[in-house]
Amino acid sequence: MHSLTKVTLVLNGIGRRCVAMNRFSGARIICRGLLYDVIISGGGMVGTAMAWSLGTDPSLEGKKILLLEAGNKKVMDKVPDAYSTRVRSISPGSATLLSGVGAWNHIMNMRCKPCQKMQVWDACSDALITFDKENLQDEMAYIVENDIIVAALTKQLENLSDQVKVQYKTKVVMYTWPKSHQVAESIPWVQVTLANGQTFQSKLLIGADGPNLMVRQEAEIPTVKWNYDQSAVVAVLHL
Repeated sequence: MHSLTKVTLVLNGIGRRCVAMNRFSGARIICRGLLYDVIISGGGMVGTAMAWSLGTDPSLEGKKILLLEAGNKKVMDKVPDAYSTRVRSISPGSATLLSGVGAWNHIMNMRCKPCQKMQVWDACSDALITFDKENLQDEMAYIVENDIIVAALTKQLENLSDQVKVQYKTKVVMYTWPKSHQVAESIPWVQVTLANGQTFQSKLLIGADGPNLMVRQEAEIPTVKWNYDQSAVVAVLHL
């Protein structure tokens, strides 16, 4: 078992700096940058919902949580004139989750359409299957523009400014993973470096930065995928 016999905390401009000496190995551990309990990389639909969930969890009261988003803050006080072709299919279960967040009413007041019928057919035969709302107790799903969902979640997250800090237009360029405590000049937590030179430390890093997840790639987490050789057309029809 290893123990830390000396711990010093001082301020060095942008945040906390700690120095710890390991009694057995003599390794010197240095942390530079603000230390957070949780950093969420990616402030889209998933990342913002996660930030709200953690910020309202009583068991995490007093914990420091940071949400990093490379894009601009999504603010939407009225229904936009133009339709976005980037939409989400929201299941009744996801709608219940968004309702618990307090975002669903805002979404319904903006622009949201229920899916009441769906037909799937086979490309190599005349076989098909039809789903109809008459056979279901609830709506099959809801089609909602992605920006409306994110704006509604962002609106709710604003109420947790004391629990969750959010930084927009902050691009992450590098993650530095913790090394063995026996390595000199090692860091005990994951380090997040931004394009503007800022660095943060985090005890827990959550990757929510899209399908080409940088967190997953940097951590070398293996995935299995293949190309379906399919294409689709997304459009808005005025009937």
